[in-house]
Amino acid sequence: MENKMGIDIRRELESIEDVPTLPQVAFRLIAMISDPSSSMAAISHIMEEDPPLVAKILKIINSGYYNMANKITSVHQALVLLGLEEVKNMVFALSVYSTFYHIHQNEYFNFSRFWKHSASTAKMAIVLSKYLGLNFNQADFISGLLHDFGRLVLQLYFSENYEAVFRHSESNNVPLYEAEKDVLGITHAEVGFWLGKHWHIPEEIMDIILHHHEPGETDVEEKPLRPIIYLSERIANIWGVTLEPAPLFRSVEEDPIWQAMQRKYPRLEQFQLEEMTQVFNMHVEEAELFVEHIESLHKMGS
Repeated sequence: MENKMGIDIRRELESIEDVPTLPQVAFRLIAMISDPSSSMAAISHIMEEDPPLVAKILKIINSGYYNMANKITSVHQALVLLGLEEVKNMVFALSVYSTFYHIHQNEYFNFSRFWKHSASTAKMAIVLSKYLGLNFNQADFISGLLHDFGRLVLQLYFSENYEAVFRHSESNNVPLYEAEKDVLGITHAEVGFWLGKHWHIPEEIMDIILHHHEPGETDVEEKPLRPIIYLSERIANIWGVTLEPAPLFRSVEEDPIWQAMQRKYPRLEQFQLEEMTQVFNMHVEEAELFVEHIESLHKMGS
């Protein structure tokens, strides 16, 4: 189906042969989602097969990001001091970042800003999950990181068309998601689902990529990761870590999904706005700093 741009994005996607490839280390880490018993020895083995990745990890850890008292010199040390989950998340983020690092940018699409939004959403998802006592075994972080990757595909292969989406969003004061439907006839969620199929992403994460903008209130009970990622992204956008050219006014507290989550998890009602602001702002700053460290490593050619 052609859109306002006179191009059938769905048909064009199916003709793409040079689909970006997810690094092997990321594939193997995703596989660990279904194996909650994955050990330090397993993650150490995966990392040690990629010496350049180990070097990057150690540089970030020793850069002051974690304020470690002593220099970390090995994967084992990092795992012991930072924990299995933290190191797995870092390895996954680093390996995925390199896949799209050289993407074309313009006045609307800034890769650093995109990545900070993705990393912030992933951090927010972890915060919300832990606060509510939910354990998604790293699927919350990976879903948060990958939820908008369809936008990278649109920017990579259809940058002129996608620029028109940003202009439409800006001039009509509508969210990018709505502008994508208006201009392209397809959303980044659908495109991300297409990419996920090529990457053989687990069904749980594919579901989030496709539905993260439109969770229903029944998902709060049946598929809680959907509202977790939806709200995490909304929080990141409201905090200004966003690609959205149009301002987003509605507060999280007014959102029906947030209200449904409060009914399901009464503890969320006790999460005072002032406290929430401090916690989320801290994690947004963490995500931004992490991205800045990754960028510096790539600029140095490490």
